[in-house]
Amino acid sequence: MKTLEGHEGPVQCLLLLPNGDFLSGSNDTTIKLWSSLKGLALLNNIGVVSASHDQTLRVWTFEGECIAELVGHTALVYSAAGSDDGSLIASASEDNTVRTWRPDGQCLQTLEHPACVWDVAWLPNGDLATACADYTARLWTSSSERAAPAETVAGLVAAVEARKQPQQGASHDTAVGGALPAGLKMEEASVLLQSGKKDGETKIVKEGGAGVAYSWDASRGEWEKIGTVVGGPSEDTVAAGNQFHEGQQYDFVFDVDVADGMPPLKLPVNEGDNPYIAADKFIERNELPTSYREQIVEFILQKTAGAVSTPAPSHNVDPFTGGGAYVPGGASSFPQPGGQRSSNADPFTGAGGYVPGTPMDIDSGRRQDTPSSIYSHFPQSGYLLFDNAPSSQAFLKKLTEFNETLTASSDHQHLSLSKEQSSSGLDGLIARACAGASGSKANLTSADYSLLELLLSWPAPQLFPAYDIARLVALDPEGAQHLASSAGLLSPGTSGQLGAALYRGTEEPQLVPSQQTGLRLACNLCKHLPLRQWLQAHSAALMDRFAPCCSSTNKGVRFAFATFMLNLAVFYSTAAKADAEGQAQALSALSELLTGTPYYEADTLYRAFNAVGTLSMANSESKQLAQDLGILQTGRDILRQPLEPKLLAVIQDLVTLLKP
Repeated sequence: MKTLEGHEGPVQCLLLLPNGDFLSGSNDTTIKLWSSLKGLALLNNIGVVSASHDQTLRVWTFEGECIAELVGHTALVYSAAGSDDGSLIASASEDNTVRTWRPDGQCLQTLEHPACVWDVAWLPNGDLATACADYTARLWTSSSERAAPAETVAGLVAAVEARKQPQQGASHDTAVGGALPAGLKMEEASVLLQSGKKDGETKIVKEGGAGVAYSWDASRGEWEKIGTVVGGPSEDTVAAGNQFHEGQQYDFVFDVDVADGMPPLKLPVNEGDNPYIAADKFIERNELPTSYREQIVEFILQKTAGAVSTPAPSHNVDPFTGGGAYVPGGASSFPQPGGQRSSNADPFTGAGGYVPGTPMDIDSGRRQDTPSSIYSHFPQSGYLLFDNAPSSQAFLKKLTEFNETLTASSDHQHLSLSKEQSSSGLDGLIARACAGASGSKANLTSADYSLLELLLSWPAPQLFPAYDIARLVALDPEGAQHLASSAGLLSPGTSGQLGAALYRGTEEPQLVPSQQTGLRLACNLCKHLPLRQWLQAHSAALMDRFAPCCSSTNKGVRFAFATFMLNLAVFYSTAAKADAEGQAQALSALSELLTGTPYYEADTLYRAFNAVGTLSMANSESKQLAQDLGILQTGRDILRQPLEPKLLAVIQDLVTLLKP
């Protein structure tokens, strides 16, 4: 989904043009042309050159007049570049070539590559740089003095020939292994200049002596290259081959129908891929409910006919890093079929994954319903905590990496750890902090506290591991007392005080890892009274600092923010019941969060709606404000979607509560 802005009045009509562009008519008395462009480049002394999905380039004057159309590429054009004097144009395309042109449309040269070419740039000396999907950047020159050695040129020629090899032997009307499927015929590449008639329409065009299949993607208004046509697959399986999706080559690219009346989604897979990882990436990319996961895995296994298989279960491996790595902001690590979800599931590091739609193992944070309440889900009376501990080795690896960065910086070298601190000191602090999180007595030492204060003094980009350690320390009674006694104010500073660290980590531009670990830390400040009192004294200021999280595009940040706001709702509906300003600030933040959270993020929405209900029951003013902010209508809108039972129930409760 993309929003095109430019009209100054209501848009009354749209017209799709044959080349995929479209016109819009508005009450502001203008008609605007919107084009599916991939790139724009300055053309000195002339104007600009545009690269388009329709496989062409166009040269425009600064007054908006098109003075030349450059036709020759056989796939979408990703990038264009103009030489310093404006006499030459270079273009990079998915057809595996770079072409050079005169501004009048004359094609001067075609430079073949082993794969599609993402980008191109002219250098001051007149050489040309290209960026290819084979992970290689190449320099092209007309100067014999700068020419590459003969073996380098031979290697490029061999790579280009290897790409063409699967196409050898294809005839005009047959593919390797047999005739074209019924209803399809070989056509000239020029047919791809016209829009498809329906989503999924397939055309076979001649490219390099072989038949190459393209499918019309109605949602993007372009022909998408599927790959070289091969014969032999059975009806229910797909043969592995050179198929393309978004410019990358895959063994398989499947169409997946997820909703009636909607175009199918593309699912790319390679031989040997873990189907669970492929499914998770597909769900993440298309923002689908996690309940689809098993169906997608079964679909992959069926369609690939053994080319993709499930690996042996491993409960200590991060599926995105391969080694239980500490990866803030990364995707969850999902359990294998038949396996058990770890009680230490970490939604942030991937060390045993938190699966949206399943309850978290947070004993001290489970909701305690008010027996006399007529509502099933609010008011909330207990605080929610993040008490899961990541892998000690993951912690140590990330801290060691950041310490090396600080050691190499002249500005921050004084904040780096000593040799003893970076070895045995970190090991001891992490081990004892994790023990405290598991319910045992942490027995933190004075050296541990000194080391944590140093970590909390680190610059914002290296701060988030310290937040995560402080989050665990806050769960220990003695650790909480120590953090509270030296917390200080929520204000700027380089000291290791908790307040200064939270302030520094929320300065703009905020980083996703710092947002997520900072919010988790803020939630855990609720467990013990000393830190809870500090949090409550700074609650309004903390909401201000974390305000950008309301509109975050990161699911983990949204979930942590909803949890934080639910804890504040408990505070504002009990100890601070008379704080009308704080309640209003919280409801405003929750309204923005609810508006920007997809309906299938059930756990985030559940906690956010629960927080609204808890605040709305505090007094009539908060209830009225929730109505004025449109939260009632937001709830009704979400009720139109297919929802998990607990989310459905809490929204129904809230609608009942807020109805005038």
